[in-house]
Order: sequence, then C-alpha cells, then structure tokens
Amino acid sequence: MKLTVLGSGGIRPDLRRAGPAHLLSEDGAHLLLDAGPGMLRALLREGISAADLRGLVVTHRHPDHVAELVLLLENECVRRRSAPLALAAPAILDAYLAFHAAWGRAAPKALPYRIERHVLPGPARIGPFEIESRSVPHVEHSVGVAVRARGRCLVYPGDCGPGAEVIELARGADLLLIECSLPAGERSAAHLAPADAAEIALRAGVRRLVLTHFPPEADAETAVAICRQRGLDVLAAEDGMQLEV
Repeated sequence: MKLTVLGSGGIRPDLRRAGPAHLLSEDGAHLLLDAGPGMLRALLREGISAADLRGLVVTHRHPDHVAELVLLLENECVRRRSAPLALAAPAILDAYLAFHAAWGRAAPKALPYRIERHVLPGPARIGPFEIESRSVPHVEHSVGVAVRARGRCLVYPGDCGPGAEVIELARGADLLLIECSLPAGERSAAHLAPADAAEIALRAGVRRLVLTHFPPEADAETAVAICRQRGLDVLAAEDGMQLEV
C-alpha cells in the first residue's frame, strides 16, 4: 500500500502546502483521505485523474477537509464514470451535500453515476481497502480511520485532540499519519502538539510516525526532533511525498 501526500497543510493559505488530502494506492485502486483545498491540482501533479478514484473518506465537516468535495463530485471526468464512487463520511456530510444541491450543485441523487455511501463511524470496504473507524475528539461527528490492505495498516485520525479513542484506533498500525497543528508546548482538546502525537504513537505501540496538517508558521523540524527524542521513527509530511506503508 502506497501513501502519497497531496496536502500537508491546514485551513490557512500556504504557498508550500495544500490543504489536508492524502492518497492511498493498492493494486491500481486509489482511495482519497480528505479533500482539502488544492487536492484536485495535487492529483494532476501525481498523474492521477479524479476519475481514477475508487472512493474517498472524509473525516469531518471543517472546510479545510471538504473544500473540494463538491468540485470532485462535479468534475467532468468523474461525471463520465460508469463505476460507483464510494464516499465514506459522517452522516452530517449528507446535509452538506444537500445544501449544495439546493443551490444547483451536486448531490448523490443528482449525479449520473452511483454513490456507494458508507456512514462513519462504522466498517466499510472500498475496493481492496478495509476501513475501520471510530469517533475522535475534535468536533462533533469527527472520525478517524484505520485502513488495511494486504496485511498492512495505515491509521489517519484526521483532526484530533489527545484521547484514548485515538490511541485505540492506532493500535497495530504500521504507519500513523497524524496531525501536528500546534507548536511545542501548546495544549488543546481539539488538536495535537508534537509531544501529544509522540505520546499517542508510543502508547499505541506505533513506531513509524508521519506528522501532517502544519500551519504556515509551523516548525516541522522541531516537531520531528521532539518525536525522535522519544525513540520514534518519524517524518514531517511534505506535499508530493510518497511512502510505502
């Protein structure tokens, strides 16, 4: 299973990083994790058409994670597809799509292809990907996912604060792709600082860590150094980075 970082940034514009979006690929199937601003352009950069996606996962309703969801659904090449497109997301995302439909935008019932809907939290299978999900501390209806294929597991909690839910989700992961949007020393119930990310990885028994969701002013080198001091194999995500899980 291959991970491609499409966007490692956050909600604020950043010349270096697009908004949250990551791609998993296995046996020619592609699964998108979140659809932040710049995601469609990043897919083109990787030589992947939006029509090639087998499905997408949306972790929560915040605009930096759903900004290009409707653009993706309406994309001309996607609208010509014959195969279903899977959408795994919290139920609250249906209201988001209905809002756009009211303005003449796309909604699953208005599209010329079938949406294969999976409500999270809950299990889902999308092509070769087995998805486990659970609620995580951030905003109401936020979920994190564990994605498995061919015996490998990537865990992506989306946006999250420190909590037992995230630790339990991460157990058994080969790679933990986790947000690090706070500077060292800052505390929040809804986001993570470097020490929080390291503590989750250690308590979950995860040795390989990729930090993502950096604001423009983030000191990624310091974040990585803090995690390495705890004995972790850690990298800071960069747009365009590719890793085998």
